[in-house]
Amino acid sequence: MTEAILLQLNREKNIFWTLIATVFLCVGFYIYFINTTIHNTVLRQNLENEISRLTLSTGSEEFQYIAMRNKINLPLAYSLGFRDVAVKTFISKKSLSQVSYLTR
Repeated sequence: MTEAILLQLNREKNIFWTLIATVFLCVGFYIYFINTTIHNTVLRQNLENEISRLTLSTGSEEFQYIAMRNKINLPLAYSLGFRDVAVKTFISKKSLSQVSYLTR
């Protein structure tokens, strides 16, 4: 009779320690996932701020490009050394069946 009681107490001890280990494991996973969630939220917020900054920078550079493009005219081109083309050469639209290349 005492042996049956000892076996039952031993089984109850095993169940108790298994449940305690499961609870600690669940708490550990909970802490890990909360930490990961907070880390990802902060990372997302930083990325959104960076996207906003880059968008503003791109808009500013586009405005500068448009302003510089509007300043280009024929006298400016001549002052930079550009000149009118005397002989115009056009590329044929016919597709050729051969390809030529230069070897050195």
